[in-house]
Amino acid sequence: MKNKISDTMKTMELVHADNLEPSQLMICDLIKVGDDIVEVIYLESDSTGDNYSIEIQNEFGEREVVLYSYTDTIPFYVFIEDEE
Repeated sequence: MKNKISDTMKTMELVHADNLEPSQLMICDLIKVGDDIVEVIYLESDSTGDNYSIEIQNEFGEREVVLYSYTDTIPFYVFIEDEE
């Protein structure tokens, strides 16, 4: 008996899912900073909860810390599986 190979090919597409406030983010989330989609590595708020420090990493492994106010919104991205 031969194994049948699927006629469909699955691909992953990165799509904008929502705009989130810093308090809604989680480690490993994908967000847009400037023109780049980056991964959240670490996040914390100050003692007032008004300001957030978010450490991000780009696709090259470069890291930086970005500061946000609690009222800021951040574009949130997810991978969606497409069948072609």
